[in-house]
Amino acid sequence: MLHQAPTTIAAENRDYPEWHRGRGIYAVWVLRMEKAAIQEKFKAAREHLNGFLLEPYDRQPHITLFVCGFLVDESKYNDDFTQSQLQAQLSTLEKANLSPFEIEIGSLNSFASAPFLEVHDPEGGIARLREILACSAREFRIAPYRPHLTLGLYADAFDSREVIDHLAKFPSNPISWKVESITLATYRAQEIAGPLTYQHEVSLKG
Repeated sequence: MLHQAPTTIAAENRDYPEWHRGRGIYAVWVLRMEKAAIQEKFKAAREHLNGFLLEPYDRQPHITLFVCGFLVDESKYNDDFTQSQLQAQLSTLEKANLSPFEIEIGSLNSFASAPFLEVHDPEGGIARLREILACSAREFRIAPYRPHLTLGLYADAFDSREVIDHLAKFPSNPISWKVESITLATYRAQEIAGPLTYQHEVSLKG
């Protein structure tokens, strides 16, 4: 979290070959934030952070649910994700027959690398979905999972105290939202903040 670091971590708008190693497509399960009130809050929060964020940022508002990895035909690295793993996840999700659930989008907060809107999961729906997805594939993760709505990436190494004080000035105004589906999304690994492409949508029918 940002309060544990002296400055924010600056992102660079460049290719990261040491990360993608020639692989092109990265896959994640997400909750698409398409409710108008949430999109308005997302936009307002980004405007509040004007001057701190790396531009351009073309990624649609979303909550990352489960990080799959690089979508490949055959696994070679520990962050690869195969088509067979994807099909297994889709089958497990269908059999689970989960019901819709409520979440809440809350206050502005920040990791050292990125500011975000807090996400609260009072019914445990996000946790249940993650357990189901983990049955068929190991999540590639370097830090403990915390649901959040990313607002962008920091453009420079800003003093953390200055940023935290600025974050606190943004109104909370929590918004409730019923999750009725989840989506497998992909993005081009060569674009640090490029748009998501939606590949599969799974409805929570109950």
